[in-house]
Amino acid sequence: MFEKITSFIWENRFVIVVIITIIVQAISTWRETKSKLYTMMLGAKSKAKDQILSSGKEQEEWVIRIALQKLPWLVNVIGEDLTRKLIKLLYDKGKDWMDDGKINNSR
Repeated sequence: MFEKITSFIWENRFVIVVIITIIVQAISTWRETKSKLYTMMLGAKSKAKDQILSSGKEQEEWVIRIALQKLPWLVNVIGEDLTRKLIKLLYDKGKDWMDDGKINNSR
């Protein structure tokens, strides 16, 4: 049994390395993408303070519009609707964190 597993791993070692590389790249890209989206959200808050964007919905739409421009690969990978849902989720988590420094759904 052990020999079969070892043989399988050895025969498919290049495929396994490629899969591991893709997973590591996806995790790294996700962290970078979240960082960029949060930066855009802070930009929207700044525009709200300057009274350029008045409502939370306008801020959210501004972030979505900028994200669609700056992260087109994200839309290509998961689609515009899912991108909008993702941004909405991150926006809600960001607002939750800003109220008391914790993500605990305490709006």
